Amino acid sequence: MNKRTITIALANADLETVVTSLSDDVVFYSPILATVADEVRGRDVVDKIVEAAIASYGLPKNVDEFQHEDGRYIVTFDGEIEGNLIQGAILITENAEGKVESLRFFMRPWPIVKLFREYMQRNLSPDPIPDAIFALPSTA
Repeated sequence: MNKRTITIALANADLETVVTSLSDDVVFYSPILATVADEVRGRDVVDKIVEAAIASYGLPKNVDEFQHEDGRYIVTFDGEIEGNLIQGAILITENAEGKVESLRFFMRPWPIVKLFREYMQRNLSPDPIPDAIFALPSTA
């Protein structure tokens, strides 16, 4: 199995290649955001998110890739926050040019994801991610 560019770049901690593998209008979906829409879009924003994530949990470890026959693939990895294991999976789609067009993150376990979310909010809000995207919708 030939691994995709972004998988190899993550495994080698090559953040420059991670960013250049993204399409200009890449869409980012994450458990740290209180949205299911595509408000977080664009290479520049996703670049800042990736940099903040790596600063939070360190370089990804145990990077692996699982490919689906329709072209989608999942990249899994481990990280560490405050001495605790955090595990992530990214469902990735690419466009016809081979650039990443969407990233859907899944993470566990919840208590460590909560620490990760707090770190990311402190470092990304309100710029480049508006506070409203971190806030839960009103229940009123």
